[in-house]
Amino acid sequence: MSLGNPDHPVGGLAVRTPPGVELRPVGRDDLEVALRMARELYGLTDGPSEPHRAWFDAMVNSPDASPFIALADGEPAGMALFWFRRRLGHARFQGWLSDLVVRPGSRGRGIGRALVAACIAEWRLRQGDSIMLEVAGDNAPARALYESLGFVESGHHFQQRPVAPRGIQPPADVELREARPDDFEAVTRLLGEMGVPVPSAERQPAVRRAFEDHLRRPDAHARVAEREGDVMGLSTLVLRRPFYMTEPQAWIAELVVADRARGAGIGAALLDTVLALAVEHGAYACVLESGTQRKVAHRLYAAAGFHDPGVFYVLTA
Repeated sequence: MSLGNPDHPVGGLAVRTPPGVELRPVGRDDLEVALRMARELYGLTDGPSEPHRAWFDAMVNSPDASPFIALADGEPAGMALFWFRRRLGHARFQGWLSDLVVRPGSRGRGIGRALVAACIAEWRLRQGDSIMLEVAGDNAPARALYESLGFVESGHHFQQRPVAPRGIQPPADVELREARPDDFEAVTRLLGEMGVPVPSAERQPAVRRAFEDHLRRPDAHARVAEREGDVMGLSTLVLRRPFYMTEPQAWIAELVVADRARGAGIGAALLDTVLALAVEHGAYACVLESGTQRKVAHRLYAAAGFHDPGVFYVLTA
C-alpha cells in the first residue's frame, strides 16, 4: 500500500470519508476484529484466531494487497480486502476486490462506498488495467453500489464446493501437460481467441514476464492440451489463501480451447485436470468467472457440478 507523505496522503488514504468515519490500512494487530467481520459476512463459526495468523500476516505484508478497515466513531465498522494480480495476456495489473463488509449497525452512512472508493484510488495509483469483483446475485444493495461507481455486470460467477473431479480423460491423440516458457506464443494466441487483446510489441515483454512468473509460482498451475506439437487448449489454476479460512480456495483463471479443437472433449478434460490439482492441494472450493456470452462454457461448468451463486462486475481504466 502506498501511504505517501503523511501530510499529503495518496491513493486510498486520500479518499474523502463520511463524517465520523476514518479509513486506514489493515494492520497486524487487526486480526481479531478482521476475523470477526469476515465471519459475520460469510456466516462462519467462531474459533481461535491463531490458526489464521500466518495467512493474515501474509496479506498485511504483501506488496500486492491493499486491505482497508473503516472506523466509525472510533469503532471497527467495515473492511475491504483489495489485491493486485497479474492476468495472462495482460501487461498491467488487474485489481480484485475479494471481500467487502460493513457491519449492520454502521450501514447507511456511506462506509461501503468509501471503502470501494479507496480500493479504486489504489488501483488508479498503480495504473491497473481493470478491477473485478464478485457478488451474490440477490445482493441488490451491493450491486447498486458497484453500478453507481462505474462497475459493469460482465458475467457469471461459478463455484464448485466441495471440489469433485470426475476423472475425465482427453482424446487419445491429445496430451495434457504442464505449460512451459516456450508455450508463450501459443498461449497468447489462445487467449486472443477468448477476447484478450493481442499485446503490442511494446507490451509483449511485460506479458511474457507475467506468463513466466505464473509458471514459477508455487501457488499457480498451468496445463495445456497438445496434439502433435499443436497447443490447442489452456487451463490455469491459482490457489488463494483467504485468511478467514484454513484451506485454500482454487480459482480457475483461464480455460480456453481453440476454435479448431472444440467439440472433442478437450475443454472437459482440461477442467477436470485443474479440479484434480485443486483437490491435491486441499482446496475447500473451486471458483471461476465466465462472460455472459459464453453459453457453451456455462453448460460445461454445469455438467461438471458447478453452480452460479452470483455475478461478477468489472471496472475498466
